[in-house]
Amino acid sequence: MEVGQDFLGNSFVRRYEWREAEGGKVVVLRPRFGEGRLARRVADLFKVTDYRIRLDEIGTAVWKRCDGSTTAREIADELRIQFGDRVEPAEERLHRFVSQMLRARMIGVQSD
Repeated sequence: MEVGQDFLGNSFVRRYEWREAEGGKVVVLRPRFGEGRLARRVADLFKVTDYRIRLDEIGTAVWKRCDGSTTAREIADELRIQFGDRVEPAEERLHRFVSQMLRARMIGVQSD
């Protein structure tokens, strides 16, 4: 997979609330009925909680860096420092993970 300069220069922003579970891993809280006001009212009416998406340690590291100012290049470099060979090739692995999160609308691309 070719990871272009456009991707590496992007920064990403989280769209959902999240919590840090025991051990420091992230749990993303994704609304069951969508994000709109009506969806939240339906969820409250039926006492339905959010989906809880549990990330592994690498996903957690990426999620925490989706702050709108850290670029994909910086995230890949930080993953290498934190996880070493376990994340190689870091840019390709990051690209696949970020693509999945974008498709799931868990994150967005930060516009300047």
